[in-house]
Amino acid sequence: MEQESVMLAARLHHWNTTPTLEEVTPPAPASADEVTVAVEAAAVTHLDLTLTSGTFAYRPELPFTPGTAGIGTVVSGDTALLGRRVLVRGAGIGLERPGTWAEQVTAPRAAVRTIPDHADAALAATCYSPMTTGWAAVDTVGHIVKGERVLVTGASGAVGSLAVQLAAQAGAHVLALVRDEAKAAAVPAAAHEILIGQGPDTLARAADSGGIDILLDTVGGDTLPTFLTAMRPGGRAVLIGYVAGKTLSIDLPSLLARDVTLLPMNMVRRHVPDEVFHGLLNDLTDRRLILNTTTYPFDHLPAAVEARHQGTVAGTLAVTM
Repeated sequence: MEQESVMLAARLHHWNTTPTLEEVTPPAPASADEVTVAVEAAAVTHLDLTLTSGTFAYRPELPFTPGTAGIGTVVSGDTALLGRRVLVRGAGIGLERPGTWAEQVTAPRAAVRTIPDHADAALAATCYSPMTTGWAAVDTVGHIVKGERVLVTGASGAVGSLAVQLAAQAGAHVLALVRDEAKAAAVPAAAHEILIGQGPDTLARAADSGGIDILLDTVGGDTLPTFLTAMRPGGRAVLIGYVAGKTLSIDLPSLLARDVTLLPMNMVRRHVPDEVFHGLLNDLTDRRLILNTTTYPFDHLPAAVEARHQGTVAGTLAVTM
């Protein structure tokens, strides 16, 4: 395939600013272990925004092209992969080496996974983190089983909505908690009950039928202390996210009396088997699982970044080439 002489890429020149679209020289594999991918869609994530803020542990040399995940077709490199659609993610992509906010990206072979030809590009580009986090919260960390009562916070978000669906598939009775009425519309139909806010009525409903066996907390802050009295003695709390607050203050006598096990999630250390990844992606592609995905054209990247900053998007967000 003939190499284009220029391509568009988002370039970050100063920390805590929005990258600008510029014409640059396309990348090429520097070794036999690399491939170049023509990007179809790239995720716009909280991790990307953290990187561009300049406050993260990763501070690549500027100017830099962000973008930690994307979908595209291999156009050069490993001949066995030429023409294959792949997910590009990991191995420092968008953190230590140029990322997916570009028409082409070069990545180590270890950073690509093949995906079905019929998979929606924007969905596939953005689903990896929420779908694997939801899977681990329900399966390998939460060990949710049939008949348990599960409370999922942030149930309209990407991770929360998938956790609701996967917990329901496991046979649990799922209570979906959202901040307000506007968020309730984005809660998956798999939820058995929708709870709004953290007032007395919500706590009373959570405590029904003996209380909550498992809390899947995607938002953090004061959620666990608030719902501790609504949990069954011996329950589990899976701590997933912290968009509502990065600190946890809890009354230890109350925690000990409830005998609740705290289970922090760390997906960096957690292996996701290929069969799990492909199974979840197929479920999303065939709509057995639903993930709300909003797309912007690549030339509207600043608007996409602003939408992610403002938190106005329910689910995931991608730019398409």
